[in-house]
Amino acid sequence: MKEIEAKRARMDNEKTTVCVLDASTYVGFWILKGLLSRGYRVHAAIQKQGETEIQMKIRNMERVEERLEVFSADVLDYHSILVALKGCSALFCCLGGSDGYDDKIVDLEVRGAINVVEACAQTENVEKIVFTSSLTAAIWRENISTETDVDERSWSDQDFCRKMKLWYALAKTQSEQAAWALAMDRMLNMVSINAGLVVGPSVTQQNPISTMSYLQGSHH
Repeated sequence: MKEIEAKRARMDNEKTTVCVLDASTYVGFWILKGLLSRGYRVHAAIQKQGETEIQMKIRNMERVEERLEVFSADVLDYHSILVALKGCSALFCCLGGSDGYDDKIVDLEVRGAINVVEACAQTENVEKIVFTSSLTAAIWRENISTETDVDERSWSDQDFCRKMKLWYALAKTQSEQAAWALAMDRMLNMVSINAGLVVGPSVTQQNPISTMSYLQGSHH
């Protein structure tokens, strides 16, 4: 019995380290804080894109939080992803362009998603991927009002997104589809979160009028 209990204790310890990439995105930062508050050890992987306010907060947190370790990662640098994943049992993948989206950013995000999922496949310890996508990966098409249900079978029309220059929606659609294709091929345990609206203190402060009108159901 003692041997079984010792084995369970070892397994629990092994499962308490998770990776968040990119931890300096808005969603990634709040996932990071939530994980720390629940007692997890966290590898916060930050992409090199200047020193943003959130990145500075994370580096300051690392000085006082012994369960937090910060890694510089580049989703186009496969090795840097593997380094951040070492010893982690799960990955929260939160990719995002810091300065908005265009057609070039779409390609970079898709390549990044493929690298991240492949890196998870090459580790022996990552048991689950939580892939942050968006509702915009499911809803955009010519006759949007004819859709009665939106579920896991729904995908945005890529040609429509290109025509309307909906680069964010195109990036989320293509990167999620690429991640799913690779995760199924590599038999990885993955789930995607398709959020419809992300709100919080900094979002509200930057866009107070549009945020409130959205929440109140106004259409402007």
